[in-house]
Parts: sequence; C-alpha cells; structure tokens
Amino acid sequence: MAVDVRDAIRQITADMQIEEKQLKFATRLALTRVAKKAEAAEGREMRDIFDRPTPFTMSGLFVRPATATNLTAEVKLKDFASKSSSPAATYLAAQIKGGMRGEKRFERALRSVGALPPGHRVVPGEGADVDAYGNMSRGQIVQILAYFRAFPEAGYKANMTDKKRQALARGTKNRQGVSYFCGSPGERLPMGIWQRVHFAQGTALKPVMIFVRSAIYQAVFDFQYVAESTVEREFPAEFTAALAQARATQQ
Repeated sequence: MAVDVRDAIRQITADMQIEEKQLKFATRLALTRVAKKAEAAEGREMRDIFDRPTPFTMSGLFVRPATATNLTAEVKLKDFASKSSSPAATYLAAQIKGGMRGEKRFERALRSVGALPPGHRVVPGEGADVDAYGNMSRGQIVQILAYFRAFPEAGYKANMTDKKRQALARGTKNRQGVSYFCGSPGERLPMGIWQRVHFAQGTALKPVMIFVRSAIYQAVFDFQYVAESTVEREFPAEFTAALAQARATQQ
C-alpha cells in the first residue's frame, strides 16, 4: 500500500519559488515525520481493537525513514523475529486481511510429531499457565515440547528422555509430579494435551492445550485506512513546517 503526496506538494508550492535542494529536504523531513505519526496512530488502533496486546505485538511496528536518494517513508509491521517467535507481519495478517490465523512455531512443532491434528490450532486450557495477556507461558510450552520430543534434531538435547519424564512425574519435595498425554480422557471432553498431576493418593487431570478447528478471522485491523488518513490529515502541515525550516537554514 502506498500513499502518493505529490499532488499535496504541488498544491502547497504552486506559487512559490523553491530551490530543488530545499524541496527535497522538506519532502524528506515531512515524509519521515508523518510516517512516525502514522506509526503512533497504528499503535493506538492496536490498543483499541486488541484485548491486552503484548509489548511484543506493540513493538512490531517500525518506520523506514525517507532519505536524500529515496523520497519514500514506510510504516511497516516487522517481518523478522527471533527463532522462538513469529513476526508481527505473520501473526497479524489475519487481523488485517481476514482469513485463517497462521500457525505458531510451537503448533508446527506439535504437528510435526503427530500431536496436533491437521486443520487445528491451540488455545490455552484450564491448566495452562497464562500471563497477563492471556498467552501461555514460554516455560510451559517448552516443557510440553520437550515432553513430546517435538524439538527438531538441532535441539535434541532439549527433548526429554524416558528417565527425565519419570523424574518429572515423581516430582520433588517442593514440586508436585506431572505428566502429559495427548488426546481426550472422555467422550465429552475436548481433544488436546492434558496434564496429569500426581498426588500421594492419586492423580488429577487438567487440560493444558485445547485443540480447536481453525477459525476464519474477520479483518478488524484496518492498517491501510489508519495510514492513509494520517497522511491526508498531517502531511500538508508537516510539509509546510519542513519547507519553512529548509528556507530558514538554507537547506
């Protein structure tokens, strides 16, 4: 998506005598300033439409400023992330365009070992450790992936051996024993990954991950509209101010 500001520049400078150097300086400065305003507007929109967006999500926006040789500024969602995370451009795509939510890395890992059925995604169950944003804790996800030996070959040392599984089930003086199984413990109970908590006198079951069929998301984050409306509203004033700055400093 691109917003062309050349008509706005022509209208503002129609009756002016401006050096090319000053015009380029003002354009570069105004484009970058407006892009930063658009980034802030996108952030406000995310806070309005998403329930408790995480700091990671809120940091998924960035600005690529205009330069002297490229009079284009961009507001983008990051399409890069660490190995343990999905980039914002990937997991917010369904919220912007509509459609099916992309798979998370841990979902792909569970699917690779046959734990997660095709066409399903994971939602936290009653026994999940969730943070303030409603997301499963990384520690619990890692433990489950290790338990089901879902780490790829490069991370084989993280996968649990039978001996480690047995130790986890026994627990310690300060920690109850736990084990996991994949499936459903009864006809009326959902498919997923269940945690069995071991007590001295028996066990208790809790669903940690529930498997649900992939839902089709409606587009709720109008990224393009927010950017376009910000440019239309802010660019004339920012360009006028940048042009006055260029003339005052003889840029």
